[in-house]
Amino acid sequence: MSNLSPFLSSPSGPVLAFSRTGLSYKENNAGKVRWIALLMTCLVVFMSCESPLSENASTVSTSMPETNSEALAAGDTHSTGDSLLASPLQLAYARALRMAEGGDPATLLLCDSLLAQQGPRGGAEPYYYKGIYYTTLKQPQKAIAWFDKTIETDYNFFEAYIEKSALLIEANQYEPAYKELELLRTLSTGYAPVHYWLGKWALLQNKKQMAIRHYRLALSLDSTLTEARLALEQLEK
Repeated sequence: MSNLSPFLSSPSGPVLAFSRTGLSYKENNAGKVRWIALLMTCLVVFMSCESPLSENASTVSTSMPETNSEALAAGDTHSTGDSLLASPLQLAYARALRMAEGGDPATLLLCDSLLAQQGPRGGAEPYYYKGIYYTTLKQPQKAIAWFDKTIETDYNFFEAYIEKSALLIEANQYEPAYKELELLRTLSTGYAPVHYWLGKWALLQNKKQMAIRHYRLALSLDSTLTEARLALEQLEK
């Protein structure tokens, strides 16, 4: 699960229905490779498509309600609520995210295939998914490297800053984390999650008033941020 879970409707767990029960690892992995090869064949038809995600770097999980993301990942070509017709490319991006969150090693192969097929038009999302994959495996240095690559490719990919900052905070690297969050705040003052994480950072630094200020800012920008509301209530008791 990504560190944006308090805010985003991000699906978790592996999406591919490859149970290891009754299958050897070799057989199961071969099935995934065959599935990815078939998917890549479909993607060639869509080579003229741009990255299916928004130019402001919203991933599949952030740009749609959870029911829509799950529908895409499950292979339902009609998104709930907005009647969006999903292409094989969109399905591939949705699956890559859920595989990454599930720690599925086939994530890396799928991301590499997306990058190879889409080229410069593929966006930064596959790099971000690799970061999520290594976060799931609790390999923070590798994850941070991929989040850095995501930001290098698209400096407006706000989620990558959050994920990187969260990993730095977990590693007690508070100063680098703060610099990352402040950079993101400069890029997008209206992005509610950055204020939540600045509040969390401030609380860990025993800066109560700063934490309260940022939690309030986060809620003023997005009143649905439950984590920010709960944290603020604790501080104001």
